[in-house]
Amino acid sequence: MSQSELQAQFTCEGSACSFLPSTLTEAGNGSLKKFETGYLNEVLKTNLEAGFLANVGASNIGTGTVRRIQFGVSVSAAGYKKDDIQIKDDYIKYPKLPNVGGAVIPSFHLDINPGWLLGTSEGGYVRRIGIFLHGMNVAVTEDQIQAASNNKNYEGRIAVRSYGGMVRYQLIEKEGFLMNLITWNGINVGVGHHVMEQNMSLSYLEGKAAQIEFQGVKGKWGGDTNFAFNTKVQTTNIDLRTGLGVFWIANVIVGGGYSWNSGNNSASLSRRGPFVVTLNDSLPLELPREYQAALDKELLAQNPNATLGFRASGESHSKRGIGYGIVGLELDLFLVKVIAEGLYGGKDLYSANVGVKLSF
Repeated sequence: MSQSELQAQFTCEGSACSFLPSTLTEAGNGSLKKFETGYLNEVLKTNLEAGFLANVGASNIGTGTVRRIQFGVSVSAAGYKKDDIQIKDDYIKYPKLPNVGGAVIPSFHLDINPGWLLGTSEGGYVRRIGIFLHGMNVAVTEDQIQAASNNKNYEGRIAVRSYGGMVRYQLIEKEGFLMNLITWNGINVGVGHHVMEQNMSLSYLEGKAAQIEFQGVKGKWGGDTNFAFNTKVQTTNIDLRTGLGVFWIANVIVGGGYSWNSGNNSASLSRRGPFVVTLNDSLPLELPREYQAALDKELLAQNPNATLGFRASGESHSKRGIGYGIVGLELDLFLVKVIAEGLYGGKDLYSANVGVKLSF
């Protein structure tokens, strides 16, 4: 993965600025590489890799066979959360920053057997082909974000657009045993291409100001933390699937594949708000959010204050191949198929998808 140059800037206006190192801006730029590799690079990398594997699962394939035609919905998700990251050097100690990444891809599905569409005979080679198409354009509103996080301090919006498909072929037909109570599902192979775009803007409205330290000068830094993230991922994959069927209903799926992935994303992080120096550690200083816009004059007289701002942004580009394993379960309940799959793409890289399809 290549990373473009990151740009960061500190700004400070007010009496408390004299308590801060005179080289704050230079120090901020000097510590830029540590901030880049220690935080933003990790967030960008996490989101890209999660998007790669979520893209693979977006087709919600199951056994890979289509009788005639199928309609359905599914959701594919991948990602993980690591411990918060705190970056510090000789000049600056940043507040703890969240290190989270992931991707969620909801999809509508249309799966077709071209042999049935063309009216070819049962058992013919064309009947072994299945075409799996998926796509959706969806937005997650601010109310939904707050409900999912159970936190009213979040503001923002998440938009996801995805589309793609797979062509699959039943290379070896399935075999039945014990009057078909148990079946080996043969070997099914496929190739596909998938695209996902995600745009996210989030603001965290902190209830109290955060503790921050500059070369031993401690203070409270108010304001909101704003985060924006945009990504586009393209994936081409091939895989092979097999498995066992039990009692004509349940199919256990195992397999593996390989994907060629490329993507780019960008992220920006900013914060601006009042900064009040803590002169006496024995008297804890708190800045409730409702008072940050107009601080008490007595508080200002006792504690040097300023308006402190910070902004950083960066871009990332990645090309990576990922080998992955597949385990899943498909329940074929006459006209309804329920499909659940898990994918493993290496250490700390997991994905899952679940879908329901009407099969005719």
